[in-house]
Amino acid sequence: MTLLPIPPGRFLMGSDPPEGADNEHPRRLVETGAYEIGEIPVTNEQFASFVQNYQTRRHWSPEGWAWREKNGIDKPRFWDDPEWRAYLAPDQPVVGVSWYEADAFARSLGMRLPTEAEWERAARGDEGRRFPWGDEWNPAWAAHRGGARHTLPVESIPENRSPYGLYDCAGNVWEWCADWFAEGLKSARGGAWNAHPPQLRCASRNAWPPGARFSNLGFRVCR
Repeated sequence: MTLLPIPPGRFLMGSDPPEGADNEHPRRLVETGAYEIGEIPVTNEQFASFVQNYQTRRHWSPEGWAWREKNGIDKPRFWDDPEWRAYLAPDQPVVGVSWYEADAFARSLGMRLPTEAEWERAARGDEGRRFPWGDEWNPAWAAHRGGARHTLPVESIPENRSPYGLYDCAGNVWEWCADWFAEGLKSARGGAWNAHPPQLRCASRNAWPPGARFSNLGFRVCR
């Protein structure tokens, strides 16, 4: 698993109206410390070894363990399900994982999920690009609504790369972040294979309950 270094510094986060939702506004300078973040979203192949560790208590937060126990969770939602084989190739991003599962996987490696600021900085660079590749939308450079009705293998689109070298920050899967978006909702970034182009902007925000397990929702790790 390759992690890319991000130095300490400031970047332009968010957007100014009329672009985007109120929760993105205003566009402002935000500072982060140094960190490392996954070059790609976590794949099925990378996640596979963790499936054997779902019952290892030390990998889970107290809330995550309680959720796992209550719901009898022992693998991602679509794991080994032939009806979902279009999502399950080794090099496709893992999906059907809740925030709790993503958090536990990261903990098992001594890592964590990125904050929204860390994710956005790595995706758009310090000058605040609208998309990872620049300011202009190009429908051929991301997996989004209107294309394949499933995830693509990571790194399928070479142009979908950020200034810091991250692949797939626009489209393919929404990516869980560490932050609470609102009460009962965890943040997610990046858009997905079934998202509309404006949702693939680096500043766009989304959120779900931490137990959500959907076919358009994955994650990448950070430390």
